[in-house]
Amino acid sequence: MIKKMILGMLAIVLMVTSCSDDDAVAIVPNAGILTGGPFSFTVDGQADTVSGISTDPSAVGTNRTFVITDLDLNILGTPPTLDALEGVNFEGAGRGVCLIWYLRYENDTNIDSATNAADLTGTFDLSNSIRVERGPNADTIIGGPFNFNVDGTPDMVSGISFENPDNRIGTNFTWVITDDTGFILGTPPTLSAVEGVNFDGAGGGVCLIWYLRYENDTNIATVTNANDLTGTFHLSNSITVNRN
Repeated sequence: MIKKMILGMLAIVLMVTSCSDDDAVAIVPNAGILTGGPFSFTVDGQADTVSGISTDPSAVGTNRTFVITDLDLNILGTPPTLDALEGVNFEGAGRGVCLIWYLRYENDTNIDSATNAADLTGTFDLSNSIRVERGPNADTIIGGPFNFNVDGTPDMVSGISFENPDNRIGTNFTWVITDDTGFILGTPPTLSAVEGVNFDGAGGGVCLIWYLRYENDTNIATVTNANDLTGTFHLSNSITVNRN
């Protein structure tokens, strides 16, 4: 009788253990909505830190961290707490755009080894991002160089574009055309206006095409040489136009 009771109790224990294993619910991470920002800083040598960011109180996940990336999702840092995030000096990153994300994840996630957020694997959820601009920033312009013959036939440029348009930061913008000493020949306000310039009319020599992002304290309206620009601005690389 005692033997039967012991066997019965063992069977109940095994059943309870089995049911407990079967009923275990896997955690599904949810990073929720990250609020705050966007932030816009001027690259001027002064420390720039973020504040007022809040995570979603309903966020789920065993582990958590903030993730800072560039626009290509390259991971620049993973501050583990909000205090650590608010201690990051974005001035040190130079000109451009950073994105702040919130990550909730389980132990099988590769956040410790991944170098790009697009390569994250395992069980995780990444929140929306908050944009951090560090400007002004003219980005990189691509196209050319152009080679024209001065022969009385109109010579126009085309195919100029930006390497990463989302990286352009600054209240105001214009294109700037100079000679090879920086002397300003014109400031067409748009790319369409640049493509409407007839370089044949400038005669022989070299022109340089630049893109400028700037704030209201910049002297682009009065300056005659790009080397004498002052205020808060950023001038892109140049594209060469040879007039033979």
